[in-house]
Amino acid sequence: MLPNMQHLLLSCSHDGAVRCLDLGGGSSAAFTEVYRAAEDSDGDYPSLHFLSRTAGEGGGPAVCDSDGYVALLDIRGTSSARFNLHDKKIYSVDFSPTRPWLLATSSIDRTVKLWDCRKLSASKSKSKPVVALEHTLAVTAARFSPSGARLLTTCNDSLLRVWGGGDDAGWAASSAVLDTTCIAAKHNTKTGRYLTPFQAEWVRGSDDTFVCGSLAQPRGIDVYRADQGNASGVHSAGRLLDDNVGSVLSLTLWHPTAPVLAACNASGKIFLWR
Repeated sequence: MLPNMQHLLLSCSHDGAVRCLDLGGGSSAAFTEVYRAAEDSDGDYPSLHFLSRTAGEGGGPAVCDSDGYVALLDIRGTSSARFNLHDKKIYSVDFSPTRPWLLATSSIDRTVKLWDCRKLSASKSKSKPVVALEHTLAVTAARFSPSGARLLTTCNDSLLRVWGGGDDAGWAASSAVLDTTCIAAKHNTKTGRYLTPFQAEWVRGSDDTFVCGSLAQPRGIDVYRADQGNASGVHSAGRLLDDNVGSVLSLTLWHPTAPVLAACNASGKIFLWR
């Protein structure tokens, strides 16, 4: 759901489609296809991996795929623009909440890149990132903090990184003066072949506290804090545990308005914390 369209439920799929359900449509409501990725020469569609949690400047979300493309969607049914931004699979896309033209992408190519969507081109060589944040292994998630001041990244090198300081103006600057201060916490992110990769998430309304699924026993959600101005790193702030949780919870998401956290496992179960 997008903050500006909370009556719509959007989904993306490995079949290359984005579908939309109008929750106000009553019993006759059905999912309608609002985007279909371009098929390759063999007639196959790239897998879609992630829909942005927020809308861009045009009012629609972004979706990324296994071929390194990002599509900026117009869910009203008009044309959607597609751009080749990485050479390899893109795991996530996220718009800045304060600058909706600024997009963060995380990729298996070991980078997180920030893009000015107003300057993207159909020609890959002409689309230049504002900055590329290098990592040592594939990056499974990149999330702007609620104020847009910080960027949280989840990497397969078992580090959770927080980039940037306390002034979101830095993200809008040129790469020469961009605040790429980085502090990090060790966290086992090697979920393995059959588990969904972890994607750390900011606590709703906080630029300092975030959560991530955990491989530790007992199973639960790890909570971390990155204090403003704390250059020594990110420290643990506790764990969310429950006797009913016996599996790894890879993905988490905060309710947009209520103090509720949803977490899901690879078996199709969703757990809620209030």
